[in-house]
Amino acid sequence: CAVSTLSIALLCIFSASNVDARGTFVPKTSIKRNPAGFKKQTLDSTVTLDDEPALLSPAGPETSLKARGGGYLANQAMLSLTYYADIVWSVSILIFMVFWLRSKTQFEAGNYVDAFPNFNTMVLKDGFCINPTPKGPLGTLKLCGIADATLIIGSYLMLKDKLDIGMNKLLFLASAGYTVLHGAIHFFEVDQSGQIFSSANSMFQNVLGVALLAVITAFTPIGINGTFTQVGKKGGVVVGVAAWVAFVLFYMFGIKEKVYALTYINVTIFLSIFGSRALLLKKKDPKRLEFYMGPSVLKTIIAVTANIAVMCFEPLACKEWFASVGGHVWFDVTLWLMLMSVMAE
Repeated sequence: CAVSTLSIALLCIFSASNVDARGTFVPKTSIKRNPAGFKKQTLDSTVTLDDEPALLSPAGPETSLKARGGGYLANQAMLSLTYYADIVWSVSILIFMVFWLRSKTQFEAGNYVDAFPNFNTMVLKDGFCINPTPKGPLGTLKLCGIADATLIIGSYLMLKDKLDIGMNKLLFLASAGYTVLHGAIHFFEVDQSGQIFSSANSMFQNVLGVALLAVITAFTPIGINGTFTQVGKKGGVVVGVAAWVAFVLFYMFGIKEKVYALTYINVTIFLSIFGSRALLLKKKDPKRLEFYMGPSVLKTIIAVTANIAVMCFEPLACKEWFASVGGHVWFDVTLWLMLMSVMAE
């Protein structure tokens, strides 16, 4: 995961070499200027790709560099950045899952070595990185719930005038709904002991637990089918639903413990979305940028990288230093920032 962070940082530096004085991404090779489109008022000019029109922003069919902020210009640097980002994210998540399953298996077998690359014992017991000796009256989980509520309210006040643009309202409501559930589980310290599907549970508990897991991980088939649709391939629904069912069954009979549910949900959603893009979209395919609805591709990539990096640091560095600087709170914060980074302007 450290490699993931470093790799994306280097890619961002490379991409930044194509940024002009206004912070706008300007393709150095594959653009053609249109003299007829020259705008005297803004001293800006419209641009089109050599092969096809510039991608449109959800905010409207604007093509000027100033209006679009450069986030939708399919230049070679941005396409390469998104391509390698999808690969690095997917590989990092796969490595994370291998470490997780390895640690869980050894932990359950006894004689566990609480040292890298094994997950810290605290995270394996509680599911999250929690500061065992908080300085104030509020523990890590209470702070997570408060942080989630603060981020939702603050973002609404800042973005309320932009919610009618494109799909912003739907995106905000979906993000807020998931974050409220996530934060409530933390704040009220909902008991997550036991297995999600077990003979020790009542039938109602088993059905409810599996149903909630299935509903929240529904982003898996949505993400996979979206990629299939974007590249013009059939079978996205079948592949997406198959992966969705496989993930739910693996949790029921492989992971089992409810305490890992939130982490597993995030991991499978990330892997489905980024993995399908890495496998199906070619490096120079302009359609790559259609997945980035926000005003800046670079900002979204930085936000996603930060969230995945925190997800990796949490179980691997909790005991050494991560718990003392906030622990799981940082995952909630970076997750929300990642979700908001794709809001259209």
